[in-house]
Amino acid sequence: MGLFWRKKAAVEQEKMDKTHEIVCLHCFRNFTSDRVMFRALESLDVEGYRAQYDQILDDYRTRFHMDTAGELPVALDPDEFGEANKGYHRGILSSLKDDYGNLTTRRICPFCHNELPQSAGFAPSTIISVVGASQSGKSVYLTSLIHTLKTVTPRNFPIFCTPINNEMGRKFKYEYEDPLIENGMLLDPTQKEKQQEPFIFTFSFSDETKPEINIAFFDVAGEGMIDTGYMDIYASHIRNSSGILFLVDPLQFRSIGRKILLKNNLNYELRFADEPTEVLSGLVEDYIYKQGGGVSNIPTGIVLTKTDLLEALCDSGEYIKAESHFFQNYTHSGFFNMSEFYHIDGEVDGFIADIDPNFRNALKRRFSNLGFFAVSALGTQPEGQRVASFTPIRVDEPFLWLLHQLGYIDGGTSPKYS
Repeated sequence: MGLFWRKKAAVEQEKMDKTHEIVCLHCFRNFTSDRVMFRALESLDVEGYRAQYDQILDDYRTRFHMDTAGELPVALDPDEFGEANKGYHRGILSSLKDDYGNLTTRRICPFCHNELPQSAGFAPSTIISVVGASQSGKSVYLTSLIHTLKTVTPRNFPIFCTPINNEMGRKFKYEYEDPLIENGMLLDPTQKEKQQEPFIFTFSFSDETKPEINIAFFDVAGEGMIDTGYMDIYASHIRNSSGILFLVDPLQFRSIGRKILLKNNLNYELRFADEPTEVLSGLVEDYIYKQGGGVSNIPTGIVLTKTDLLEALCDSGEYIKAESHFFQNYTHSGFFNMSEFYHIDGEVDGFIADIDPNFRNALKRRFSNLGFFAVSALGTQPEGQRVASFTPIRVDEPFLWLLHQLGYIDGGTSPKYS
């Protein structure tokens, strides 16, 4: 083995040996790996080990209007056991023996008692926040994105996407994926009083030197982004984010909102109270300032949604042209094509600068690592509550950009641009 390959192997081994602070992807609390607790593998018919209700876990589930978890094997606190009972892997507390010699590797969060993924502590906890004003299309976009990441993206990148557990997989399928994609019914906007639990998915790579990444998508109700009390509940997931997708509905810009409705023969009331600048103000107040300083370096994708509506503006050419990248689907394959990104990034940046320069300048001032994107989660406008076809446009591009920014996939340039 040559010197180069020995050095590369050493670097990869160093990455594998590194430990990471754990961020629970359910309650978003931070803790070191030695503070984990464990769930016994099975219950014993002896005092202290009988199945019981876990009040801490059920309190968490009640918060999100979920049913009780029922009687479970007991939660075990490693501090109540000696070092001989503890097992470590790569320096991380990863197993525990009870008083009867039964071994468990089921680690749970000490704060909410939800089970932790196997990679917790061994790899970074990656949280992607999806935020935006009410009616900006977050629920529809999130459903379209996750469906695309499960069914289309793996054809182009050596990754596969799975829900963190069966319960979450069933909930996503029956409450989001099937109604929208299988049954063609438009999803209702997320209500702030619903307090939606995050959807957590694991992304695994064919390259075993790359650790699994566990990503929590939190669909925050738009009204909550300008409600201080609501943000006090949810801001912790934003503050722990590795990346942010900020969805912007073109209808919520005063300069063009009504014009878009008129051109598309749509008849419903616009809500300018939740326009993008107001949502940005809430994000700055509850996330950036509480982090210290006035600028965030977290990769943030500004995602212009419902771009199929914008085609109606092409006849005048005032804001956008028919040959715009907005309307051309593009598939990143094998690497994130930076040349293609620069095209869409420049177009969307310029479009927002034309229709709302105040919002665009505020973005540039508050975020040091921005990418601008244009997506259509459905590819066409629904007719009432019915979705006639599902042909999303550029829907996974903002997410792939975040993966590139976080070092999980390579960037490159297509030969046609070189």
